Amino acid sequence: MESDTYNDTLPSVDQDLTLQRISLGIHGAPELKRDEKMNYLGEFRERIIRRLTQKQVADRFVYTEIEEALKHEKSSKMLINGTLSPQSTDKYIKLARQVDKPYTMIYDPQLTGNTGLVVVSNQAVDIKDIDVQPQNSDSQD
Repeated sequence: MESDTYNDTLPSVDQDLTLQRISLGIHGAPELKRDEKMNYLGEFRERIIRRLTQKQVADRFVYTEIEEALKHEKSSKMLINGTLSPQSTDKYIKLARQVDKPYTMIYDPQLTGNTGLVVVSNQAVDIKDIDVQPQNSDSQD
């Protein structure tokens, strides 16, 4: 009899799994470093080769650092913030096509920060300084 009472007071493994499944259905799958990923267009920081701000993407010229990043041996794709105007992003889409790299426009209202574009790898590259330094828009065309 004691064993019956003991079993009634502790949740069974089946109950634990059921509660986990309900929680997963309500809250979604737990996500690692969600805040970080929302700052970098859905990617982990350690996978980014180069990053431009929204303002830099809007500059008239193409940053050579992005072309170099797209040609990097570990680069896999380019992600562009979908809230930016086509006038700002078309030059980078054309560049990605020229170097035969895929690109994706990211439309997510939960994005944070001012990231406009990232070139990423499918694996960690751990580049210390991913940010491209701003240039004077009058100095290049």
